[in-house]
Amino acid sequence: MPNKRPLSRNIRPPNLNNKPVQTSCISNLIAIPPDFLTTPSAKPITSTPISFSASPLLEYVGHTAILLANVLSPEECQHLIALAEASVVKQHPEESPWKPALVSMGPGWEVAAPSYRDSDRIVWDEQAVVDRIWARCAQAEGLSELLAEVPSKRGEGSGKWTFRGLNNRMRFLKYSPGQYFKPHCDGPYYCTADGHDFRTHYTVHLYLNDSAKESATGEGHVVGATSFLSRDEKRRLDVDPKAGSVLIFQHAGLYHEGARLEAGTKYTVRMDILYKWEQNELVTL
Repeated sequence: MPNKRPLSRNIRPPNLNNKPVQTSCISNLIAIPPDFLTTPSAKPITSTPISFSASPLLEYVGHTAILLANVLSPEECQHLIALAEASVVKQHPEESPWKPALVSMGPGWEVAAPSYRDSDRIVWDEQAVVDRIWARCAQAEGLSELLAEVPSKRGEGSGKWTFRGLNNRMRFLKYSPGQYFKPHCDGPYYCTADGHDFRTHYTVHLYLNDSAKESATGEGHVVGATSFLSRDEKRRLDVDPKAGSVLIFQHAGLYHEGARLEAGTKYTVRMDILYKWEQNELVTL
């Protein structure tokens, strides 16, 4: 997949007083085990639409959000974290692979905004891994058909966006107690390649460990849900992380947050679904 560049976000973070830095992603070359995520999942992969009509957020009826279960096993999740940590180029062996998560300011630039986004991150571009993750997701009945295309919007012209797959960028996130990602809408990313336009329309969140609410034993991190919110932030719908589950939701219009973690450590990885613009052919009589 082509590399991506950010468009303006729907919600701009406040108080960007730190110095911007250029976006950079240099990784170690990692040998991906040939059988990693290429075998069938241990349990059947199921999908459940998020029912906004049965939630306090009736204004989001018609918006797309889906929760997949059993995409990865807990052991596969831990293996994925280890691969991501090994991908990081370190200046010193004892250096942590996790660095503060930054906020996009536009094409090629990021900035620290801890009052808005406070967590640690690893960025790893690896198409082979995201393709294997998507192959697992696509086993959910009806998912590929649902996400096959996105209609054009006003101002885009006559055509449609057609599914191309997950983009190669994985953003691994590690939340410690007290950390959060304040309410926002995810911004799309775009690129051009071989004369074609590409753009992301959906966020893919893969949860890599359990919350206490979703753990069979009651162990796991406390709070830290992905929470869809009303614009006044008084109404909410929480999606509590479970290792190996995947939350897919449209970028446009879904206001949400990574709720403040109270205890434990939360691991997740964000990816995006990339689409290609297909212009309708002109018909002449």
